[in-house]
Amino acid sequence: MWTKREQVLMWITAYIPLLIVMFSGFIYHNDLLPAGLTKDKLEDMFTRWWIVELVFLVTVLILSLGLYRLVIWWLLRGLEERLAARTIGREVSIRQYEKISVNDYTFFLLTLLLPQIVVDYSSVVNLTVSMFIIIFIITVYVKTDSIATCPLFFVSGRQVYQGVISNRSRDEEEANPDVRLKAVLIVREKDMNLDIKYRAQVLVSNVYMIRPVDKGEQEDV
Repeated sequence: MWTKREQVLMWITAYIPLLIVMFSGFIYHNDLLPAGLTKDKLEDMFTRWWIVELVFLVTVLILSLGLYRLVIWWLLRGLEERLAARTIGREVSIRQYEKISVNDYTFFLLTLLLPQIVVDYSSVVNLTVSMFIIIFIITVYVKTDSIATCPLFFVSGRQVYQGVISNRSRDEEEANPDVRLKAVLIVREKDMNLDIKYRAQVLVSNVYMIRPVDKGEQEDV
């Protein structure tokens, strides 16, 4: 349902905090701040330099979270309503599910935090190399359809699970276990009920947006 464009937008947004800090560091260390925002004037305004840094970090955090929420809302808008109206997706049963391992988020966290510690962004060369690295990482994420570990889902009010789904009966599954699909499930509920059916719409690859189906509307699966 999604194209590569939506994935690119998600991952660029995910790296916005790093990009802001990178370019802000370059501007500050190369004295490119506007005349009214020199270090001395900022220190006079906030009395202590550590307060200036704290205000900057809080501002970056608020802006990033706000942008995260806006982008993921825009990308997922109307999906649950269309699932409820049965205009998209198909009914499936959830056979098992579990939280995605914290280890799956390690690579993103390292690429987000490590450059803050080891890279000096006062250099044009360092800034350019860092940009190329970020572009390469985003390209890898998009090529492999790895949106499951994107942090935007954390601020969307939804849960991300890995699980097994099926649109066949248990008898058919016993006869042919291959009809079961391993999938990443995006859902509002923190605890899913394995005794009811869900309507699922694929977003990319094996990533599905799902919602529970009212019992009166369920098909036999």
